Amino acid sequence: MPIPYITGQTALCALHPGRPKPFWHSMGSPDRWAVAGRNFPDTSFLFGEREIIDISEFLALSGMPVNLFRCANYERAVFDLLYHHIEKNNRVVPNIQPTDINDVVDFDRIIDWIWEWERSGQLKRGEVMRSWLKIEDPWVEI
Repeated sequence: MPIPYITGQTALCALHPGRPKPFWHSMGSPDRWAVAGRNFPDTSFLFGEREIIDISEFLALSGMPVNLFRCANYERAVFDLLYHHIEKNNRVVPNIQPTDINDVVDFDRIIDWIWEWERSGQLKRGEVMRSWLKIEDPWVEI
């Protein structure tokens, strides 16, 4: 059984070593975190242990008394969001827009993963997932 990890919007709110944080919110209460294998889909069947990082130092500095310190990196966290909302539930991703995070998250890596797993038959809604990543800034007038 895969080991649980923090993912989704929770992971986007955590500070990862050597990277700026893409989402400005706090992680909130640990009982409300998105945790793969508990209250969020686990994509380890696609990734294995790749793209998981240790954020124990950040959690300790934040004073959070938790024993869960494994976290999806920002790209895997976004993929997990897309997988959960679009692939599994056929719904829009709530409360976050691509333009909120595209200055920190490498969307090209995520698009490559989507293509790879769509071609291998492991994703059915890859086109919709890619489309979400390509949404232009809704506040820019043309």
